[in-house]
Amino acid sequence: MTFDWLTFAFQIANVLILLAILRHVLFRPVAAMIAERQRVLTASLGAAEARARAAETEAAAAAAETLRQRAALLEEARQEAETLRRRLLAEARDAAAATARAAEAEAARTVEAAGAETLRRARDLALSIVGRALAAQPVPPDAAGYARRLSEALAHLPPDRRAALASGAGLRLAAPAPLAQVPEVAGLPPLPVETDPALIAGLELRSANGVLHNSLAHDIDRIAEALTHER
Repeated sequence: MTFDWLTFAFQIANVLILLAILRHVLFRPVAAMIAERQRVLTASLGAAEARARAAETEAAAAAAETLRQRAALLEEARQEAETLRRRLLAEARDAAAATARAAEAEAARTVEAAGAETLRRARDLALSIVGRALAAQPVPPDAAGYARRLSEALAHLPPDRRAALASGAGLRLAAPAPLAQVPEVAGLPPLPVETDPALIAGLELRSANGVLHNSLAHDIDRIAEALTHER
């Protein structure tokens, strides 16, 4: 049997012609259609991204305006309270600094044996004491605020203790500094006022029969004792 090269050549030519026809009739239109769909899809995605960016910009602008208005209102309220708060914070910072210095001195004596952990705990204790003491102060932290808290504390005393304190000789108020106006304490007549800077801030009721504590210094001592027991 002989190989027919002419027939083989015709078959090769037929295949090439068929491929050319398929490329022209099928491959090119399909490729064009795919390219067009890709272009439309890309354009749609671009438009959607642009709309999303515009919506985000608009929402961010609205949120910024809302935050600006809220900040303005908060700032106005803060300024009204700042004057009353400033004096107590200054005194509290002094007390915190003194407490921190004492804690650091104590930690320094034992740091060689206990290491850095002892110093950290001492500082945390001082900050916790002052933070809790400040949180317990009346609002506003002025003489009138402490007078209200003193009235509430007096009302919660057992009747016999309240009567004994009020009937004791030398019944008076104690304040850390001279008062421009002596506040009233519920259930008691106007009382003389003595100055006791050790109170730091507050207003206490004193007589020969005892003391009704109501000061920042007493709060710091009480919280320090409680935290020391906790630890």
